[in-house]
Amino acid sequence: MRLVKVCYKIKYSLEKVLGVEVRDKFFELLITWYYRIFRERKHGVSLENKRKRKVIVSMTSIPSRIDKVWITIESLLRQTYKPDKIILWLGEDEFRNVKLPKRLKKKQKRGLKICYCEDLRSYTKFYYTAKQYPDDYIVTVDDDIIYAEDMLEIMVRTYKENPGCVICNRSHQIKTYCGGLRTYDKWTKYKERENIENGPSFNNFFTGVGGNLLPMFMMDKIVLDKKNFLEMAPYADDVWLNFCAWISGIKTVNTKGILGYLITIESSAAKGLSEVNVTYRRNDEQIERVLKHLGIDINQYL
Repeated sequence: MRLVKVCYKIKYSLEKVLGVEVRDKFFELLITWYYRIFRERKHGVSLENKRKRKVIVSMTSIPSRIDKVWITIESLLRQTYKPDKIILWLGEDEFRNVKLPKRLKKKQKRGLKICYCEDLRSYTKFYYTAKQYPDDYIVTVDDDIIYAEDMLEIMVRTYKENPGCVICNRSHQIKTYCGGLRTYDKWTKYKERENIENGPSFNNFFTGVGGNLLPMFMMDKIVLDKKNFLEMAPYADDVWLNFCAWISGIKTVNTKGILGYLITIESSAAKGLSEVNVTYRRNDEQIERVLKHLGIDINQYL
């Protein structure tokens, strides 16, 4: 049963009729109840080992969210397209005295891999996996989202139709004026871009929350330059990844669908990095630093 997708469609329809945003809390509780009652025992990752390039789901979490991250992982374990690995990276200092919930630890029997590492903020979700598996596809996801059951299937299908591109569920559209970038708040945000039909483009700025499929084997090695990405864009891994894709000649394509069919785990989503990046307008500073560091002339791309 594709419950997550059904829940999102209901939520979306209600918002269209009512003209207001509908909170995800009810749907979060419904899906969580369903996961607890209708338990899955079969493996949630591929055991065939036939793919030339692996599809690896990579994510991270923080102590304040660890009690609910099992919900996100359960949605990944129930995908119609089975990834080769699902890796959860946890900062060893932050989790030194944190006891992991039983519900989370049980997911290891179905294919989840839990690893400890140096905390690199949001970069943790891609950096270590990319370093270990540079020749594969990495799908980055957030820990406060319940993903639709066919999310990976649609991403992989879209990649086959657009080889060599980053595939995303949600992207903003970069806006320019007189040969320069407009400020981040002037870009067309994903909520205004329903059912995007445009093809591969550098104008598509993929966002972290929706899930992104990255062909790491095509990315310039600078993407793993830890010292510089922590200095240039410490709170904006999406800024670093988008512009590293640019210099690698990689365009971005959106999957076709209603904004990715995502349900937010509301209690986990509070006080995220978006508050730092958007409310305090630090994204523009980080974008400027990254463009300068990578030597990007936007007129060559947009």
